Formats: sequence, C-alpha cells, structure tokens
Amino acid sequence: MKRLYRPVGLYEMKLLLDLELKAFPPRLPEQPIFYPVLNKAYADQIASEWNTKDKFSGYAGFVTEFDVRSPFIDRYEEQIVGARNHKELWIPAEQLQEMNENIQGKIRLVDVFYGGNYTGLTPELIAFEDKNITDQFKVWQEISDNDPAEFSRRIREQWKPIFVNFKYWADASHERFGIGKKSKDETLGRMKKVWHEHFPDLPLFGGN
Repeated sequence: MKRLYRPVGLYEMKLLLDLELKAFPPRLPEQPIFYPVLNKAYADQIASEWNTKDKFSGYAGFVTEFDVRSPFIDRYEEQIVGARNHKELWIPAEQLQEMNENIQGKIRLVDVFYGGNYTGLTPELIAFEDKNITDQFKVWQEISDNDPAEFSRRIREQWKPIFVNFKYWADASHERFGIGKKSKDETLGRMKKVWHEHFPDLPLFGGN
C-alpha cells in the first residue's frame, strides 16, 4: 500500500465528486500521464502556488489524499523533479483505470487553497443565478433564516457547491459579506449541522 497525493483544480474536484470520490476521471487526449505526488508538502505547494493562479483550475487548489494497493503501485519508480521533496509517480493514462480499481477506500480532501479570483461552484437553482461566491452565501443565509426545512433540502440537493465553497466562506471575514460576525457564524453553524445529518461519512473540510 502506498499513500499518494494529488492537487486538483475546481473542475477536476467536481469530477471527483461526480464519481463519489471513488476514482479519478480519465485523462484528456493531451494528458498522457497521471502524476500523483508522494508527500503532502509538495501537493500543497502545487495547489497553493499554481492552481490558485490558474484560470482553468478555477483559481483554487484542492489537495486530495488516497491509498493505492500493492503490488499494483509498486510497478512505478519514484521520480524526483526539482527539489528533493518533489517526488511523484508517472502513471500512463491508459493505466489510470487499473489504478482506480486499486484505490483502497475513498479519495479524501486534506487541504484547500483559494486564489483571489475564485468564483466557486454555483448551485443549480434560480435564486443563485449570476451570484458571485460572496452573494451565494447571502442567499444561503436568507434561506436558512426564512425556511429551515427548505435550507436542509437544498443543501442535500446542492451538496457539491457546499463541499467546495464552505472553507472559502468560513475563512472570509464577515465584513466581506456585509453582515455581522454572529450572523455569519450562525449560518455556517446551521450549514454544518445539516451537512453532518445528511453526509455523516463525508467530512466537510473546514467544518469540524
């Protein structure tokens, strides 16, 4: 068994959620190699220094962690690219499906970094249309205040935007939302409570 890390952008993170965190999506034709890395520090560096500045990553870096069974993963030699801790494996794209079949358990989110241009995932609801990441939180606050049952139902349906956006909202100052700290904390607290009720086996990053 070997523990690996993979920094991904917003859109690949959504694909991972579509796959219920059980597998990595197929590589694109221009991506012949899958590059997992061997330590979290290296994955954090890529996610924070590169993904957060990249438009095609959605200006966010999500660090995933996963375990791959032996003997499959032992086929691949460690590659050092740059600094001593820049260790990674080079897995051909055509072998990615086999790697997915050898993942033990689920893929886990272990860190998140947001860039200044992060816009997040938007819920597929009319109330959220054309809303930026800050205004999305204010819509959630309004739903929470006015209809707790609707709030619970919508979170259950729109769980992917909650999952990827939550830490951004938790880290942002309450002044950014134009609301008081108490109001912000109450909304986040309700969101966490609903999440734990409906998704007890999927930790909400930044929501403990």
